[in-house]
Amino acid sequence: LRQINQNKINFFKFILESQIDKIGMHKSYNILEHSKFINNQNEIRNIFLFFNVKNIDSFDNLILKTTSILNQYFHDDGSFPLFNGTNNIYTKIINESLNKDTYLKKRNFTNIDNGIAFYSDRNKRVFFDVVQPRKNRISSNLSAGTLTFELSGFGEKIITNCGASENFGKNPEYLRYSAAHSTIILQNTNISEIKEGNPHIKFPQLVSFRNESDDEEEIFEGSHNGYLKKFNKIIKRKLIINKSSSKLKGEDSLISFKDNNNKLIYHIRFHLADEMTYNFTNNKKNIILKTKLNNIWLFKSDAELIVEDSVFVDNNITKPTKQIVIKGIMSEKKIMKKWSIEKI
Repeated sequence: LRQINQNKINFFKFILESQIDKIGMHKSYNILEHSKFINNQNEIRNIFLFFNVKNIDSFDNLILKTTSILNQYFHDDGSFPLFNGTNNIYTKIINESLNKDTYLKKRNFTNIDNGIAFYSDRNKRVFFDVVQPRKNRISSNLSAGTLTFELSGFGEKIITNCGASENFGKNPEYLRYSAAHSTIILQNTNISEIKEGNPHIKFPQLVSFRNESDDEEEIFEGSHNGYLKKFNKIIKRKLIINKSSSKLKGEDSLISFKDNNNKLIYHIRFHLADEMTYNFTNNKKNIILKTKLNNIWLFKSDAELIVEDSVFVDNNITKPTKQIVIKGIMSEKKIMKKWSIEKI
């Protein structure tokens, strides 16, 4: 280490920077793995300091970048969003280790075309998966949850993904399936092919994202072509976030790339956090949700809704829960399903 020169320092930096995206998020898009990555950076920096290696300011800047973005990926209840195998076993320790004075400055997900988009205000937090998978080792553990979202508000989680087991244990593959995520699924087929321990062979070749913002609304809009080759369909999701209230609106579209007469089954799934109860209204298009903190939320749709069993896996504990499902048969060239959820 005493013989480390600037070229070797630059190489270390290159290796580290190749593992993060434009805003400093680890490309596994697993928040727990991101936290481990920050710890590894700190260890490398400390080794350099111990041996009195000079010119390592760039490492300090990288640590600042990756740690400040981690601050944005906490739900309203202090938990991590459950994307790509993330679990919350070490969340409290990670949260307490952050230097809030240094990293308190709010980061924005603007002018970014890839990653896990985030939005927060005093009422709610929204996370939206618009990650572009790649054919590399870092992408090999991504879940098939493109365009999934999670929502929390008023101190608790509302819409979730099914979660994952402890990273060092065996994580069941079904928890990486599209159906284990709050997203749009066509013909009960995974958006990306799940292959254990290997980069995906099949995955969306194009995941696009754009956002708009004004004084009243933040709009996230994403699309993917993961079903194009097999079913000739493009999937789009628009999330319309009301900044002054606790309301989130969604518009989910399935678009045929070319005319065909195949009638395909679609499911739009919204996995509920654990310990929630529900009641349908008379028209079956609205569901009243009561949370464990006794908050009331109203889920509304332009189609009849059904409720199915689901599971919520976190801290290595599997709990039964429910999921709201919009189900139908696509027989037209384009369909759009609108829904909303708000606290009442």
